[in-house]
Amino acid sequence: MAFNYHPSIPFLAPFPPLFLLSLGVFLLQGMDDQCTQFNHIDLLKDRPTHLLVFMQHVFLQFDPAPLLCYLHADLFRTLSAKETKKQFVEFYNTFLDKGAVSPKIGAHSLAFTTTSDRNRPDLLSEETQRRYAQEVQSMQASEVAKQLEDFRQKRMMGMTPNEAELNDVESHYPTDRIPMEMKEKSVAENLLDKMSEMHQSIFSAVAFYMKHLGVKTRAVDSKKSKGGFFRSKLVKVNIDFLIPLPLASFFSFEGPILVPEAPGHSPTSPSPQLEEMDPRLLEFEHDPPNWRELACPEALSCLSKKEIKRQEVINELFATEHAHVRMLSVLQMVFSKPLEREELLTSTELATIFPSLDEIHEMHYNFYENLKKLRLEDNFIVKSISTTVLNRFGGTEGEWFQKLTARFCSHQTWALDQIKSRQKKEPRFNSFIQEAESKPQCRRLQLKDIIPIEMQRVTKYPLLLENIAKNTEDLAEKEKIKQSAECCRKILNHVNDEVKEMENLLNLKDYQRRLDTSGLKPSTELYAEYKNIDLTLKKMLYEGPLTWKVTKEKAIEVQCVLLGDLLVLLQKQDDKMVLKCQSKSNIAVQEGKQMLSPIIKLDSVFLREVATDRKAFYVIFTWDSGAQIYELVAQSVGERTIWTNVIKSAVDDLKKSGAPMRLPLPLGAGGVPLSPST
Repeated sequence: MAFNYHPSIPFLAPFPPLFLLSLGVFLLQGMDDQCTQFNHIDLLKDRPTHLLVFMQHVFLQFDPAPLLCYLHADLFRTLSAKETKKQFVEFYNTFLDKGAVSPKIGAHSLAFTTTSDRNRPDLLSEETQRRYAQEVQSMQASEVAKQLEDFRQKRMMGMTPNEAELNDVESHYPTDRIPMEMKEKSVAENLLDKMSEMHQSIFSAVAFYMKHLGVKTRAVDSKKSKGGFFRSKLVKVNIDFLIPLPLASFFSFEGPILVPEAPGHSPTSPSPQLEEMDPRLLEFEHDPPNWRELACPEALSCLSKKEIKRQEVINELFATEHAHVRMLSVLQMVFSKPLEREELLTSTELATIFPSLDEIHEMHYNFYENLKKLRLEDNFIVKSISTTVLNRFGGTEGEWFQKLTARFCSHQTWALDQIKSRQKKEPRFNSFIQEAESKPQCRRLQLKDIIPIEMQRVTKYPLLLENIAKNTEDLAEKEKIKQSAECCRKILNHVNDEVKEMENLLNLKDYQRRLDTSGLKPSTELYAEYKNIDLTLKKMLYEGPLTWKVTKEKAIEVQCVLLGDLLVLLQKQDDKMVLKCQSKSNIAVQEGKQMLSPIIKLDSVFLREVATDRKAFYVIFTWDSGAQIYELVAQSVGERTIWTNVIKSAVDDLKKSGAPMRLPLPLGAGGVPLSPST
């Protein structure tokens, strides 16, 4: 979906890209140009769902601290004297102290009266504490207002997250049983729980504020959500006077911030030093100015409303490509190259975790440069963009883009698993990753949050281009942009297929690792045929839980795996996945006769409905001398339909091909076999 993103915020990770994309299209069809709740931050304080949606937009696009600082300062208006004394210390340590993440305040803007005021904020009077909090809040007001304005503009273009939740609240008809306030809090609690996997310090700050609005969360302990939100990875220093640091120093890609090491820092821990910065990338240290600030005022005044919207989306394409190149640079300069330099990973291992990263970075950088050239040539009011985007996503260049992106994204799940595993097993590796993640270039994102950025970027292109086409008057230009959008959609579909195929392979590898075939021994013939079966040589088409009704009295929960030529019924026993023969009587088990195999060959299978159970279906396996009937029960009617459709499709494909389906193993950079496939 076309999120204005700070790349790769983790609470977005669970949503499939196609779902996000289709949701974005829905938003475009029904978006109203006005939303009064978002006209001022004060209007959001009583609307927790709306406030959380706005927060998510800010976290994706901007520095989060000004908004969080504004909201936490606002709490002092309602706190009691005792609570004010207690919370001001946390507020001071979080937002004002030099060792904390500070709001954008000049050194002259806020002055303490005495040195003791600075060193012991807990000794300040309640009145003084409230005054300082109000001063800090007022200094953040203009920044928060800009963020709200950006949200309103992007929402009109269908580029803000969680619109479905807003629609759920706004379309609710209040009743005595479920008043609007209850509905708002209920949806907000679900949203807040989804955010729990984002960076803990930011989430704690959000959860603490939402608690005061009556929105609870199960994700954190209440004690952990109090104060100290941003201090865990920062080093305290002694100061003679209060000089708040600019927020950009901590949240923007603005070069190294040298912080003294804390006492007890291990000298054996490798330090992720910064690579020599490529001169081309210096401009990415700062966000690009908006096109309106650079365009000629006279030319702006002549633009129609539709053309202004068109230019806004083009600017969004440019700005988010800028942000994407910056985060790819972080993967290169903060993680990939230092990991190799410190000999924590070999070049082959890096090629499997960050496959084709250098080529992907160069590809996006060149696209960004072409967009920038258009802006400069047209004095920031872009006349024609169709050739540039079609050259990027169509033809041989589009095929190259598709190949590189599919390779990188398909290994995303495996890469995250490898990083997590190494962090648990290797202290040096874990120390390096933690120190690298604390760098300002990462913008408080962890490596597991940054790796998915390419997948998110590919998801965003089709909607952006469709939005540009929608607001383009010239028919030839419009058609070429639509063609580019269709190319992007095909690329996205291919990448999704590659990602799913790799995930299936990884699941098969896990099943193979845990596979126990000893349960086939009662049938000598079956055991001889399948004791050494290798599931990873097959292509997995679908999987999921089913109930295998052996008899009316005997039902077994199984994990059913549909392969190209087999239907496999696995039983979970502790950590093992067991292939076990079943029989309708104990006598048959003892004699090894009339066994029901947990492996069903699809070349002689057909399906029938179960008249007495809409969630069940029969799989009938036939051979020359007889047949076996399996009754399988899905968890829902819809899931039953899916199972019958995919099995029928697999049987038809098998009959057409005349051979089992095999999964070609992908190759890594330089033709080296990738670890997930070995």
